[in-house]
Amino acid sequence: MSDLPKAIRNGAKAVIIRDNNLLTIAKRDSEGLWYLLPGGGQLFGETLEKALKRECLEEIGAVVEIGKLIHVRELIYKENHSVDFLFLCYVADDYIPINGNNPDIGQEEVVWLPIVNLDKYRLYPSPLREILMNQVSEDVYMGNVD
Repeated sequence: MSDLPKAIRNGAKAVIIRDNNLLTIAKRDSEGLWYLLPGGGQLFGETLEKALKRECLEEIGAVVEIGKLIHVRELIYKENHSVDFLFLCYVADDYIPINGNNPDIGQEEVVWLPIVNLDKYRLYPSPLREILMNQVSEDVYMGNVD
């Protein structure tokens, strides 16, 4: 029983595409820059949509319009187990990338990455690169992926 995770954490992530670019958050580790989608953990009593709107405002300083659910990703690692729901989202046409008023720990900046070059970036969840670059995968469930 000690090998089981202590809790499962739900999260909501925004897939925001404009002019063939993907909006991402840049962080840095010992290997350099890496990128992830805006969004984060769902609080108790909060719907996924409310969580995503709150997280986007905090991280990218934008009010998002939430579209359809496009992917579900699980990440099971050591004592952590999270399930992320990826929604297609939209920002205002005049949105310019900025850090929000409560960015993630280690968040350096908000950047648009060109979809045609996503294979040149460390983007998580990693299957998103191929899905967006090649427009493959009708599957909603990505599985247990980093």
